[in-house]
Amino acid sequence: MIGNAYLTGALEGIRRVSGWDPGTATVTIGTSAGSVNGALSALGMPSDLMFRYVCGEQLSPAEAEGLPEAIRRFQDHPDHEWTDRLFPRTGVLPRPLFSSPRSVLRGLTRPWATSLELFVAGLLGEGFVSTRTIGELIEMVCPVGWPERNYWAVAVDLESGRRVALGRRDAPRTDVSRAVRASCAIPAFFAPVRIGGRRYVDGGVWSVSNLDLLAGHDLDLVVCVNPMSSLEGRSYEGPVDRFTGTVHRLERRAWGRFGRRLGWERRRVERSGTPVLLIQPTAADLEVIPVNLMRAEERKAVAERALETTVAGLETRREWLEPLRTLRRAARAA
Repeated sequence: MIGNAYLTGALEGIRRVSGWDPGTATVTIGTSAGSVNGALSALGMPSDLMFRYVCGEQLSPAEAEGLPEAIRRFQDHPDHEWTDRLFPRTGVLPRPLFSSPRSVLRGLTRPWATSLELFVAGLLGEGFVSTRTIGELIEMVCPVGWPERNYWAVAVDLESGRRVALGRRDAPRTDVSRAVRASCAIPAFFAPVRIGGRRYVDGGVWSVSNLDLLAGHDLDLVVCVNPMSSLEGRSYEGPVDRFTGTVHRLERRAWGRFGRRLGWERRRVERSGTPVLLIQPTAADLEVIPVNLMRAEERKAVAERALETTVAGLETRREWLEPLRTLRRAARAA
C-alpha cells in the first residue's frame, strides 16, 4: 500500500517536471507493490490518473470522456473500495511452519547461494490471506492476457528459490493479474500463488528492487524508483520504549541491506552502458511513511509528499531532465 503510494507520487513528479510519461517506457519491471503500479502503467493508465486515484480524487464526466473504457471502469471504483477489502481469507488451512523445507535445507547446506529472505520465507508458514483482491484490481483494466508493452512482474519460486520475471520469454505463461498476485505474495502473510503447478511468492524475497534485470538490454536510460531504501535516515522523536526501539533498529538494518543490494544492482546496469536515475525516499518522505507499510490511512499523504520531493529533487538535479525529455520526444515520435 505505502510502497505503491510512494511510487505513484514519484512517477507523477517525473511526468510533471520532464513531460515524460512512465507508461511509455520500453520495459517496465515491478516487484511486490511496484508490480501493481507497473502493470497499470504498462496497460496504459496515465501516471496523473493513478496519482489522483490514490489521493481519492474522482474524474469528472468531462475528464473521463475519451478515455478507454477499461480505464474509465477502473476510475469509477474509489480507492477505498479496494483497500477496505484488501485482505480476504483464503478459506484453506495453510502450513503453519516450513512452507518450503527445500529452501530451508538449501539455506543450511548452501548459505552462500541462498538469501536470508528466502531462508526465512521457507522457514515460516504459508500465509492465510489471499491476493485475490489485488488481482481483481488489475482485471478491471485487463481481464485476461498480458499488456502489449514489455512488462515483467518479479516473483520467486518458493521451492527452487529461482527469481522469475513473469512476462519475459523464459518465464511460465500466465495472465498479468495472476503474475501481479504472485509478485505481491508476502511470505507468511499472503498465500503463495500457483502458476504452472509451482508456488510463487513476493519478488522482494530475492531483491526489493531487481534493477539488475535490466543490465545489458541496451536501453537509453533506466529510471528506478525504490521505496525501500533511502540515503537519509528517519528521525524519531518522543519516548522510545524497548519494543519501539527494537523495531526502529530492525528497520534501519533492513533498509541498509536493501540499499547495499540496490547499489550493487545499479553499478551492474551502469557497467553495461546504461545510465540509471535512482529515486528514493528523502528525510521529508520518511516523515510521513509509517513503519507498517500495509497501512492504508497514510497513502494520500505519502503520494503527495513523494510528488513534492521528486519535483524538488529533479529541479536541483537538472542534468537528468534532458535525458528524460529525450525519452518524451522519442515516445511522441513512436
